[in-house]
Amino acid sequence: MQDNQGVDRVILSIYDAAVEPDRWPEVLDRIAKLADARGAFIFDIDTSRRDGPRVGATYHTTNYERPLIEAYLKAHNEEELRDQATFAAFSRSGDQVELVPDTVLAPSRQELMQHANAQTMASYGIHHRAGALLNKDHYYSDRFAVQFSQRAGPPSGDRLRALHAVMPHIAKALNVGRHTSRQFTARHAILDVFDLLRIGICIVTASGEVVMANKEFERQLDEVGAFRVDHTKRLVARNESVRLELSNLFASAGNHGKFGARPRKEAILHPLEQEGMALCLEVTPLFMPDMLGERAFSGFALFSLDTSQTYNIDTSFLAQAFSLTKSEEAILSMLAEGLTNAQISERRDRSLETVSSQVKTVLAKTMSQNRTQLIRLATEFNPRMFVDQTVPHTGDEEQVHTK
Repeated sequence: MQDNQGVDRVILSIYDAAVEPDRWPEVLDRIAKLADARGAFIFDIDTSRRDGPRVGATYHTTNYERPLIEAYLKAHNEEELRDQATFAAFSRSGDQVELVPDTVLAPSRQELMQHANAQTMASYGIHHRAGALLNKDHYYSDRFAVQFSQRAGPPSGDRLRALHAVMPHIAKALNVGRHTSRQFTARHAILDVFDLLRIGICIVTASGEVVMANKEFERQLDEVGAFRVDHTKRLVARNESVRLELSNLFASAGNHGKFGARPRKEAILHPLEQEGMALCLEVTPLFMPDMLGERAFSGFALFSLDTSQTYNIDTSFLAQAFSLTKSEEAILSMLAEGLTNAQISERRDRSLETVSSQVKTVLAKTMSQNRTQLIRLATEFNPRMFVDQTVPHTGDEEQVHTK
């Protein structure tokens, strides 16, 4: 029988890693143990290199040695790119996360073992593996791979169900953590980093009491008025439907990860006065965040993106990723400026009907249900745009331009 409590504990540890990325190796250790796996990876494919795409291991279980990983990837990059393309081809449709077994890589096990990378893995004690897309908006990012010994064999039954239970939560934690992980890597001062971000972050206890809020969330409290802090220091949403949705996410970690590989669709939208704009609210459970100095903290992290603000997005990259025409790319850029359909119509000298049709097409192509989901998607492609440029930076960090 599957240990449901064990799965729940792993899920809670996954969301801790959303705000403390250094926890990922430990989390992957727990996931591997849950599935009786040899090990596991979270990785991506770097397409920006002049010498061609490269597979890179972002996080991995602690039993894997980094020099061996790098040597393997250097020797077998082409085979891994081929295999990962095959894994992705079998799981790219739909929103859910599917774990694809290595049986798709060759007509038979005998033929698979003729592959050079499979032979190298076998020499390391890895005889079976499986892969998954954790973010179907970011095709080359947030890949998941799990490996098994010959003794354990490929996962089935409770082991497979355990993996399917945790993967949507890995997907959501990585997606939400995209706001912060690069900054953590550069600075290691987590609470200070929070104040550099243009996304609001508020950490609350299980009862809703505010533990900390960054500057952007405090700005939203003062200027937007979507939330208030009552006399007991609890965070209260002013909109009733938002309160109900937050209560559902606060009730259980099992209520998270419902949209699999497109976690942005789980965001709660708090309408703003400006037409078509909203706060994009995302919640992750927290179990023991060491950054707060608590030995046994239980609560939640709330991430709030104010889509009424203007963001300088990479429209050319998005246009390529989602096959947008030049006109649709222009529409996307103006939506990111916070313009209404009427304002876009006036700027482009097009009829309101034409603009409305183009907006609907952009939403459909990006699989976004509304403007807020679209802006949330667009901002994912350049996490550093969330850095507040009014705060001095140190070192040789790249320049970020925000409007």
